[in-house]
Parts: sequence; structure tokens; C-alpha cells
Amino acid sequence: MDELEFALETIDGQRFEDFSMAFLREEGYEVHESGGAGADGGWDARIELGERNGIAHASKRKDWKRKLRDDAEKVEQLEENRDEEYDLLLFVTNQRVTGQQELEMEDEIQSEYGWRLKLLHRDNILGELRQNHQQLAEKYLDADLQRDSDHIEEIEELVQDRLKQIRNRDGDASEIKSGPAVVLHIIPNGIFSKRKVKSAGKIPDPPILYERHSYPETRGKSTIAYGNHLGSDEKHSYGLFQNDGLYESVSTSAIIAGNGGDQWIRGAIQSGAGIGLDAHIVLTTRDVVSKLAKMGFSGSAFVFLSFLDASEVKLDRPNQGRGIRLSHPSTFGTDFYTTEYGTVQIRSEEVIGDLEPILSEIWRQFGHEAGTENIENGKWDRGSYTVNGDTLLEEGDR
Repeated sequence: MDELEFALETIDGQRFEDFSMAFLREEGYEVHESGGAGADGGWDARIELGERNGIAHASKRKDWKRKLRDDAEKVEQLEENRDEEYDLLLFVTNQRVTGQQELEMEDEIQSEYGWRLKLLHRDNILGELRQNHQQLAEKYLDADLQRDSDHIEEIEELVQDRLKQIRNRDGDASEIKSGPAVVLHIIPNGIFSKRKVKSAGKIPDPPILYERHSYPETRGKSTIAYGNHLGSDEKHSYGLFQNDGLYESVSTSAIIAGNGGDQWIRGAIQSGAGIGLDAHIVLTTRDVVSKLAKMGFSGSAFVFLSFLDASEVKLDRPNQGRGIRLSHPSTFGTDFYTTEYGTVQIRSEEVIGDLEPILSEIWRQFGHEAGTENIENGKWDRGSYTVNGDTLLEEGDR
């Protein structure tokens, strides 16, 4: 789900009604709003299109069929009370409607009332907004459809520059031990926008990949937290928040030294051994988007997952139900790798489906063509993780 679809799904009722009337005007309808009882009462607007005239209703109720039928009864009563005849009923919903459902409702309304039904639903609204009415998306849904294309190249360049510094152990990474590393970047969509947000308050403590405890310190426009590994004085990882919303975490702790000098990264939750790459990325991303929301950011954020100097690392992938490592796994095969970006919604905890493509990309780089084994159809599908009685991740989570 991208920023625009998320905004349309979560819009409040009155704003959706205002948006719907503006949308109809852009579609060529003459709209006379009722000024009446609100989004779910009376009628929302009289409409005219050429020789046709009728009534428009807008609703974001999930039971859109029942709402449409209720509205049709009200329109019939309105016809009688006003001694008017309508030939068009227009219903605007932010819910998803299948083609078959649309045809069935058109036939039902035509048969029962003699009106033509025009049903505007999520998919055709999104299509029109992207193609023809981008100004409405920005005005009513706070979604700048030009921003992604305008700034994604700049964001990708920023990530590449940060990765080069990390690999050379420069800048914020200067105190991190050498060796292969996993890097997570989460960057708000509008970081390069003229309307970009900067947090004016306290920058929150950043989570760190593969670390539960950290010691954050604020440095001007950022807060950084380092993690130590197994009591070592060396710094094995860090997490960073900047006041412009950039989040970065570097972990060398993710890579495990095996027998014979092999290097491994766990791929799944294993009791007593660790929770694996996918679970760490999911839990860290949830924490980051929650803190970005508290910093005042909204909309979408880009997610990049990178592996540095990890060409010889292998994926520890136990046989499901047997708890043993598969023999002869492939190595990662490259020393500088960044996934295609994913997008997550800053005000939503449901990040798993959005992260699935980039996690599967990493699994395929390890030679597993089917991608991650931990996520199925946008849901967590393998194991659970509980800390101090609180279940942080379980099967079925989105």
C-alpha cells in the first residue's frame, strides 16, 4: 500500500465527503452540495451531467453495499418529497469494489428504482488522482504525487554516499569495528522537499539492529546510540536519527563466526539462538516509523537494506521443524549490495507486507529463489518472539 492509497483509506468522514464533491466537479459534474446532515445522513449533493440529474452520496463505511442500499431508499423518498424525478445515483466510496460487485449493484439499482448507478470506488479514484487530479491528492489527502519521482534519485544518492562512508569507517561509522555489516536506512519521503519537516523537539533514541540495549547521545542535529557485543569494549553497531527524519543503523553483530572461519547470518527465529534477519528488520522498522510519527512526520518512508563486505557470508536457514542447518548454502557473493527501495507508512505498524519484497531480494541473493520463508502473503508466517511476557512478533502479524 503506497502513501496515496493509505491516505485514502484512513481519511475521516467529513473530509472524504469534501474530497468527493471536489472530485466530482473535476470529473465534469455540476455539484450542488446539500449543506445537510453530514456524510451519513440525508443527501450529500445534487448533481447534473449533461441531460442527466440525480443525487450523489459519499461514504467510507466498510459495509458499502448496505450503505448504498440505505442511501437509495433515502433518494427515493427525496424524489417523492420534492416531486422530482432522478435518473442518476452516484455513490463514492473509498472501499475496494470488484468488477462483478459493481455490475450486480448497477443491475439492482436499475431494476428497483430505474436509475443509472455510477459507482466510484477506490481503484478508479486512485487511477484518476494519479493521472488527472494530482492537485486533489495534495489538497485533501496530503499526498504529493510529484515528490516520489522528484526526489527518489536524490535519496538513492544519499544512501550510496552514506554506505561509502560506512564501508570506509568514516563519519558516524568511524568507531565501528571492521568486517561485514548489515545496514538499514529508513528515510521520509519528503526529506528533500521544499515543504520538508524537521523535528523541533527532542530527537528520540534510535533503535539499533541486533541490539536491545543502547546508550544514546545527542549531537546537534542527530541522536546516535552505540551497541556493544557480549561485553566487548568495541562498538559493533549503532543507530542514528537525524532531525530531518533520516534513520540509519549499522550492525556487525548480525554476522556470526562459525566453525572453520565461516560467516553466517541467521534467517529465521531459532529458540535460544536468535530471531534472524527478517524479524530484526521488521521490529526495527516498526519502532522507527512509530518514532518518526512522534517527531511530526507523516506519509511514506523509503526503506533500503544493504550488505557491506559480506561476499562470504552464508544464510543460516534451518529446515522447518527440524532445527538443523541446510548443507552447502550459497554465499552472498558481493561486497556492496543495496536492495531496491521499499515504502512503508509512517503512521502504520503494518509493515511486514511492505518489507517482504526487499527481504525476499536478500534471500534470493543468498540463492533461495522463492525469497523469504518467514512471510507469506504479507503476513508473518514462521515463529514468534516474546520478551518479558510481551509478544513482539507472532504468526499472522502484518
